[in-house]
Amino acid sequence: MFNILKNIRVTRLLVIIVIIIIIPISILTINYLPSLIQSYYSSSQGPFIYQSDDNDLRIEPFTNGLAQPTSMTFVDDDTILVLEKDTGMVRVVNNGTLEKNPALSVGVDPKAERGLLGIDILERDTGQTKIDNYVFIYFTEQTNQNSEKDSVRNRVYRYNWNGTDLFNPVLLLDLPGEPGPYHNGGKIKIGPDGQLYVVIGDLTSPSTILQNHVPDSHATPNNTSVIIRINPLDGSPSSNNPFKNQGQNDSAYNSNLDYYYAYGIRNSFGISFDPITGSLWDTENGEDKFDETNLVKPGFNSGWSKIMGPLSRNKNFSENDLVMLNNSYYSDPKFSWFKPIGVTDLEFYNSTKLGDKFSNNVFIGDINAGDLYFFRINDNRSGVRIDPPTSGHTDLSDSIADPQDDLSPTLFAKGFSGRITDVETGPDGYLYILTYSDGRIYRIVK
Repeated sequence: MFNILKNIRVTRLLVIIVIIIIIPISILTINYLPSLIQSYYSSSQGPFIYQSDDNDLRIEPFTNGLAQPTSMTFVDDDTILVLEKDTGMVRVVNNGTLEKNPALSVGVDPKAERGLLGIDILERDTGQTKIDNYVFIYFTEQTNQNSEKDSVRNRVYRYNWNGTDLFNPVLLLDLPGEPGPYHNGGKIKIGPDGQLYVVIGDLTSPSTILQNHVPDSHATPNNTSVIIRINPLDGSPSSNNPFKNQGQNDSAYNSNLDYYYAYGIRNSFGISFDPITGSLWDTENGEDKFDETNLVKPGFNSGWSKIMGPLSRNKNFSENDLVMLNNSYYSDPKFSWFKPIGVTDLEFYNSTKLGDKFSNNVFIGDINAGDLYFFRINDNRSGVRIDPPTSGHTDLSDSIADPQDDLSPTLFAKGFSGRITDVETGPDGYLYILTYSDGRIYRIVK
């Protein structure tokens, strides 16, 4: 009898173990096995093409050994200049090899999001090949002034490039760096109009008309939360900027408005130009929700700090709450992520090397997960077009990625564990991806 009771107790114990432990583990394994396999593949094999109709596309390592790189630019067919955020060094990558000597070393304030942040090149017709071009660099500089408030500035310098070194610095823009140390923006681009575009965030102090706060009195716009557009030769405001001369009769406004192309931007790590229309697009980082990508026409007010994401998702504010300068306008993002992904750079892929599907369409990176997104631009180049997935649930037709939505139609590649800071089309027609924490450049080829 005792043995029978003992066997019954053991059997009951085994049943309980099965119910409480084994069955739930089995269910979890079935539900999450695909993502676990994918995660293992990503971590063990490096980045991989997540979704493509072309099986010939592949991701290959191009160079490594960089220290927290933020931005890069091709200065010729073989050479990339890469910025290292904290070291202040502009590194040279020649045919995939990281050279020992930097092209330039400058003193930077590396705290938080400060540092060496943005770079681009203006190729000049001098009758010489790969010689004496202008390179523009945005970085956070210690000014060595006695006043603590003025001790950090975000500045844009123009340098000459001779194929080996950057030299002859000329200060073009002197922008605030305080309070910070976050939301310095820093991406810069030469536009198809030959002008230099510079983005700076709100420096974690959204309290002026440029962040859509109605002031008690006219206060000087303080060069934050804006895209600035200047002549790259002398730093003067571009002649047809949308707010040019608006402040000329009001001494409190002075001439800062002359420089602005757009405002109401919380922070941005990416700007790029549509090669078909020449229009500017940007990415914008949300606070606790709604990362964005926007089509930025002259006078664009992006809505911060009243509106992030589509207007319809902002129940406490309306367009009437925005500070609308003359010649300004508001429009919704062309795509937004309700749960922020840490959106960084975007790149209009201006090549056919990877296939016609990708040509003149846009790639977008993120720094949270190391994902690379791909979006087709619609027929009139006014927004993005979402292709439906072959299976699974999705509801991206509203151009909003809600938490329950399937993002697979927009995901192109995954597994960039170093996290993406820059995306560029190379002179060879391939796509180059810069990653931050592991200091690598990858190339997507066919």
